[in-house]
Amino acid sequence: MKNRVIAFLSFILVSSSFLVSCQDDDNDPQIPTTQVTTAAQFKDVEAVNTEINTLVENVFNNESGFVPTTRSLNNKMVDCATITSEFAENTRIILIDFGDGCEINGEMISGSIRMSFAVTLDAENKVEISYTLENVVYKNITISGNATTTFTFRNDTGNNSYTSNFATNSNFSFAWEDGLTATSETTFTNETFFGPDPNNPNEFEFYTLNSGSSITEFSNGDRYAVEITTPLRNERGCVYTVSGVIVTSQNSETITLDFGDGECDNIATQTDTDGNETTIEL
Repeated sequence: MKNRVIAFLSFILVSSSFLVSCQDDDNDPQIPTTQVTTAAQFKDVEAVNTEINTLVENVFNNESGFVPTTRSLNNKMVDCATITSEFAENTRIILIDFGDGCEINGEMISGSIRMSFAVTLDAENKVEISYTLENVVYKNITISGNATTTFTFRNDTGNNSYTSNFATNSNFSFAWEDGLTATSETTFTNETFFGPDPNNPNEFEFYTLNSGSSITEFSNGDRYAVEITTPLRNERGCVYTVSGVIVTSQNSETITLDFGDGECDNIATQTDTDGNETTIEL
C-alpha cells in the first residue's frame, strides 16, 4: 500500500506546479490592455513566480525521494547553488543558497530560499510544504515573502480510485530598481480524480478541477486580478480546458473567458467589460 501511495504521489507532484499554473499557455486569457502602465512588470511578476516555484519544486522532488534520482535539478542550479538539508522533529529543512550570484536560465539570482516539508503516509496521506525567500534578487527585482502548499491523497482500494487535493497559498513582495513595488497574493487549489467512469464502469476517467484567485497590486495604483469563478475542468485525452470560467482584470477593465459546457474543443467565449462577446479559438 505504501509503495502505491508513493508512486501516485510522485506522479502528482511531478505534474503539478507549486504556484498552480491552472492552464496551458494556449488557454491563458488576455489581461486587458487599456491604459496599462505596468504590463511589463506584471509579466516579470508572473515569470519570477514561475521560475522560483519551479526551482523549489525541483529541489523538493530530489530531496523528498518521491521522484527517481534520474530527475535532475533545473538547468545549472546544482552547479551554482549550495543545497543543505537537515531533519528537525520529523520535518526536513532545506536551504537553497545562491550566494552573491548564480545564473539560471540566463538570469542572475542571489540570496536564498529556505523550505521545509513533512510527509505523513497514513490514513490522511498528507504532505505539507512551506518556503520563505531570504534576500532574493532575480532579474534585478528584489523578492521577499513565503508560500505554503498542502497535498492530501486518498486511495479507495474498493473501487481502485484515487483522489487528491493540491492547495497552494503564496504572498510575495517585489521591488524594482526604479522604486516601483508590488505585492502578489495567490490562492489556488487543484483537485484530481482517477477512477471508474460512473457512466461506464468498464472505463476509467481522469480529470482535474482548478479553482482559486490571485491579486497583484502595484505602488502606482495598478491592480491585476485573476479569479476562477467556475472551476476549470481538464480531462484525460483533451488538450484544452473543457469547462469553467475565469475572469481577469486590470484596474476597471475585465475579460471573462468561458470554456464551455464540457465538450472537448478549442472554442471559448470571451466577454469584455462592456458585455461584448467574442467566440475565440484557443
